[in-house]
Amino acid sequence: MAKTARLLIRNIGHLVTMDAERTVLRDAWLLAEDGVIRSVGTGPLPRVSGAERVDARGGIATPGFINTHHHMFQNLARAFGPISNLPLLPWLAGHVPLWRHFTPDDLWIATQVACAELMLTGCTMTSDHHYLFPRDGSVAMLDAGFEAAAEMGIRYVGCRGSVNEPSDIMPEWSTQDLDVILADCQRLHDRFHQTGRGAMAQIAFAPCTVFGCSGEHYRESARLARNLKVRLHTHCGETVPENRDSMERLGSRPFTYMARHGWEGDDVWLAHGIHFSDREVAHLGRTRTGVAHCPCSNMRLGSGVCRVNDLRKAGSPVSLGVDGSASNDSGHMLNEVRQALLLTRVVHGAGAMTPMEALELATLGGARNLGRAADLGSLEPGKCADLAIFPIEDLFSSAAENPVDGLVLCHARTVDTLVVHGRVRVAEGRLIDIDLPQLLLQHGRAARRIHKGYSR
Repeated sequence: MAKTARLLIRNIGHLVTMDAERTVLRDAWLLAEDGVIRSVGTGPLPRVSGAERVDARGGIATPGFINTHHHMFQNLARAFGPISNLPLLPWLAGHVPLWRHFTPDDLWIATQVACAELMLTGCTMTSDHHYLFPRDGSVAMLDAGFEAAAEMGIRYVGCRGSVNEPSDIMPEWSTQDLDVILADCQRLHDRFHQTGRGAMAQIAFAPCTVFGCSGEHYRESARLARNLKVRLHTHCGETVPENRDSMERLGSRPFTYMARHGWEGDDVWLAHGIHFSDREVAHLGRTRTGVAHCPCSNMRLGSGVCRVNDLRKAGSPVSLGVDGSASNDSGHMLNEVRQALLLTRVVHGAGAMTPMEALELATLGGARNLGRAADLGSLEPGKCADLAIFPIEDLFSSAAENPVDGLVLCHARTVDTLVVHGRVRVAEGRLIDIDLPQLLLQHGRAARRIHKGYSR
């Protein structure tokens, strides 16, 4: 019989459970066995033998953050000068030439760097919407993402992105035939997709956008996904020009077009969702279609402000995403929580969102949109032992009267400890078993090669 793996975390100054009452325990502890939380409490520690013991040093423990929208390959083009001041559609068109000779090795490096950023800022589960498949040598492209994330020890949802029709933005070399796309979706599912509580690797099917994906593409992707019981992800409602051009070309707005082809329901989540009409917000809520809010990217590209409160009130689950690291241009999850709070208050006033509500987006909202509400999103017995422990304060949060509010309101910090499925993956602010300086050296070399090949 295999030995039970136990983890006992003590000296937690504030344990943010995210339970139904949003309980915050003071001077708390947490006990996990085989990756699952067995008990949390205050007062005397439970008597257990053979447990790995972690001292939280009075820090703030939250459920691990869940990132629901990313393009990890883009961290090879951060702050890329020739296109850094453009809005979304011209930015995309200017961006694509960088990737003509992108390889699986490049994706492996980019994924590891992206996961390092996320993990050091509190994230224990991430998705990656990868839609870049150059026709030269990309047969096993997304495999590299799965393998890189597994080595980092983070939960990973590989969103198999795709484009099947060339456009002004996506040239012929970046497209694939629909039968090739669907076959690769099936292959990736069979190789990597895990089911059940505690799954570390999963697949989602993710046509990129209505510009570049046919109606048949959306319809057949949804059919295959539902046959295999996996989730669906795409971009929608990100900019005003996108909605206008969709009306001219397709005769309907993007969400209406997608819904007509089966893209609505509680197994669908949409990236950005800024420019929805009142009728669309009601439709999203009624069908429980989710939205990934990406505040930093939306501000960076000047796209607009997601109607977070309206969507949540209507019944649509809202989560957070850092989006691509060339439109953010970083993957700092706690900063995304902070910006979600501030941006909502800019539009609706100081009472529009509390720090706890912002944390809900990053935890419970993320678990819901990635189909993991049963085992992730809160620190309660029976849930997976995924948690981030942040220092109680730093220079920029010194003497905060309410440390939990200060975690969101003050300048975003990095974690002291990160635990994924009961395994410590960050200790004393350092990634376990990862040579970060060497990884960044490889990352810089890959980025310089890609920049050098840029040509409009």
